[in-house]
Formats: sequence, structure tokens, C-alpha cells
Amino acid sequence: MKKLPRSKFRNSAVLLLACAAFGLTGCDASAPSENSSEEQAQDTASAADSADVSNPDEAALYASCLEIADKYKDIYTQAFDTGSLDALDTIQSIVSRLGEEGYCASDADNQMNMVNPDQLESFLSAAGSGGEAEADVLLVMENGSIVCYEFRTQGGSISAQRCTLYWEGGAPKAGYYEAFTAEEWYYTENGYFFFDQYRMPGYDGPPGEIGIRVKPLDADCREYNRKYVIPVGYNRNNVLISDWSESDGFGSLNFYDLYDLMYRMKYGMEAPYPYAYTGAEYEIPAAEFDSVLQSYLNISTDTIRSRTVYDPGNDTYQYRPRGLEDAEYPYPPYPEVTASETQADGTLKLTVQAVQTTNLTDQAVISELVVRPLADGSFQYVSNHVTGTTEGISGTWFTPRLTEDEWNYRYRSRSY
Repeated sequence: MKKLPRSKFRNSAVLLLACAAFGLTGCDASAPSENSSEEQAQDTASAADSADVSNPDEAALYASCLEIADKYKDIYTQAFDTGSLDALDTIQSIVSRLGEEGYCASDADNQMNMVNPDQLESFLSAAGSGGEAEADVLLVMENGSIVCYEFRTQGGSISAQRCTLYWEGGAPKAGYYEAFTAEEWYYTENGYFFFDQYRMPGYDGPPGEIGIRVKPLDADCREYNRKYVIPVGYNRNNVLISDWSESDGFGSLNFYDLYDLMYRMKYGMEAPYPYAYTGAEYEIPAAEFDSVLQSYLNISTDTIRSRTVYDPGNDTYQYRPRGLEDAEYPYPPYPEVTASETQADGTLKLTVQAVQTTNLTDQAVISELVVRPLADGSFQYVSNHVTGTTEGISGTWFTPRLTEDEWNYRYRSRSY
């Protein structure tokens, strides 16, 4: 098992908290330094010896993370120079490099398979049987940052030390540190390690629940997820949590929700119709609205107009963006494709599972999404069928768009 390196600074290594508020979202990258590896090591030693961290475990973990950063600094530097720090290929290259060095590593968003997962699996097996074990896990974030975990277990309890590492001026810097014991933890049949950190009542920061995928997913499933499913997701729509098909007029799907998400898919940006606190209302040219939906659905204009407010005189659709009154919970699940099947008619049937970290589950909803790949590389959504739900959790994050009566009550019957 590859352990986090323990440098010569183990007992005296103390590091400046240059980004004390740094969380799991990373810091902005700056131009890489041109110092040699030897000069970088001297800089690290100087920073470690001059800072003031009284906890020796904290200091040791910081020093370990800084040593790890040197193992992929060349990848970081090249990616910075080419403006590709946030690219999936860059993150994969860093994860692969860490795997070659013997570390258990993955990305922080669970979008690629873990390297050396046997280390964490062995640890979780020991934790499940009440034994003693330890494991170190590295999670790569955007901008070349990483989260370093040291897990320990005894008697079925799991404790963790965690610190973040980011880059500034081409040099790795230690960020936020904390130590805690998980209130709950689970290793699911599907291969997720979930654990949570206590948050006191009234805490308004990020949730304390964490999910790390340990078992790998098929490469095709990963690709299908990126191409067909993640663009839809579970935020502000019910595409993956309701039954519908093109043959029944797309069921209960809201075409305005579809317009929002498909505009983003088609143009790579949000629709240019912003929300206003007093309730904004727009008229969208029919050709624009129809084109967006028909890019991803086999749908007629008659069907679109039957479920929207269409003005034939102006050839426009009434559009009201979601706002404060129909906003949603800020931490929705994210989808994973766990199985795929090419059907006789050429469509793809994808088994999609909703991973809801805040509820420590990888099966908040299970559905079968059918998509139709087209010869020109585009595709259409054909149907969705929910095959499994978790009681008390499934769909609780979804807020329907305001109805006509609700919108009028909130915005037309009030004075501001």
C-alpha cells in the first residue's frame, strides 16, 4: 500500500495557511514558477520551518501533500501553459500519474475510475469487521488542486484527517486542514464509500457528507453519461425522475424546463432571459424556441404549442424564467450510467442512478433512459422509465415550475 510520503519535516514541518478559507472548490491558478525541483524543495523547507502549526499531525500531512505535488508538477505546468487545467484529460493525467506512483487516487467529482482502489477496499473491509486499518486517498480537483485524506479505523469507527493543496505562482501551497470522526459511514454494493462530518445546527457552509466511488464503471458507461445524461442531470427538471416517452407526448415534462436545459446544451450558455425579482416575462420567437427543443427531441410544433403559451399573432412563446419562488435545493444528485444496452432499433437504453451524497445514497432514483443516436453525431431523447426509488428521498429536491395561477398570485397580485 502506497502511503502518503513522510518527509524529513515530519516533526518540524509547519506551513503557512496561505488559503485558510480554501474548500473543495479550489483556488485560482497563477503562472508556474521556473524554479528547479531542488529550488522548489528548498522553498518548501523554508516555508515549513518558518510557519506556526502546533499540531504535528497537521504539519506532517501538509508536508506530505507538498511532496506529492512535485510528482505531477510537470503535468500542472504544461496544462497551465496551454490553458487546459480544468480539462478532464488533465485531471485524468494527474490521477494516472499518482496511480503510477502507487497512490490510491481519483477525481473529486467521481467522473473517472479510481486508481489502486484495492487499498481503500481493504480498509473498508477491515472497518466493516471492526478491525484496525489505515488508508490514504488523494482526490484531484480542477486547477491541479488535490484533497489529501488520511483514514483510520478501529472498532468500526472511521476517523479522517484532510487537507487541501493548491497552486500559487507555480508552487504548491497547503490550504485548509481539519480532522474529524465520521458520524456515519457506508460502503454500498455499487461501490461508493459514503461518510459524513458533523455540522452544528445553523451551519450554513457546504454539507458534511462526502461520497467517493471506489469500484470502477465501464468506460462506455462513463462516455454515455458525459454525452447524454450529465447535460440533463437532476437540477430544475424531472427528465430522469418521471415516466415519459415521445409516443405519449413526453408525459409530464415541462417544455420551459426543457428549453432552459437544452438551450444550454445547444449553445453552451444560459438562455438570455434573466430572472427578475418582481417576475420577468418575455416573448421568445417561435423559430428559436422550437429549434432548441427539436434539436434533442423528435417533437412537432403542434405538441410544443399544446403545452406552452403561444401567440399566433406575433409568432412567439410566452416565457417566464424560474426565480426565487420556484428555485431548488442547492445540492441535487448527480447521475451515473451503470449499464447500457443497444436495442434492435438502434437506440441506447441507459441505466441511470442518482447519486445523492447529502443522503449518503447512490440510488436515490434508478431509471432507464432511452436515447437515439443520429448519423450526424447528434441525438434525441426518446423516453425514461423509473425502475427504483428510495423512500423519502427520491425527487424531494425537485420543485415544479410555477403554474399560471401561482405566478399571477406571486407577481401580479402583490405590490413591491
